[in-house]
Amino acid sequence: MNIWLQGALIGAGVAAVLIFFEYTAISAEVRERSKKIARKVDWDQNQRSRMRGMMTFGAVLPVGFAIGAWLIWG
Repeated sequence: MNIWLQGALIGAGVAAVLIFFEYTAISAEVRERSKKIARKVDWDQNQRSRMRGMMTFGAVLPVGFAIGAWLIWG
């Protein structure tokens, strides 16, 4: 398997884990806030922005890992 492909796959795995943990953290904040005011609460603008930033970072991370693997081991 090509080294850049291995780097991209590792980067995709790391990105998936980071996105999952960020999603669970935001969901926990929303649940806590819902419990506090005793009604259902949606994600606010700050949480949407955090998730959008994490998704963008997750999309770029495999490319960065592929380039890094190619530079280091290529």
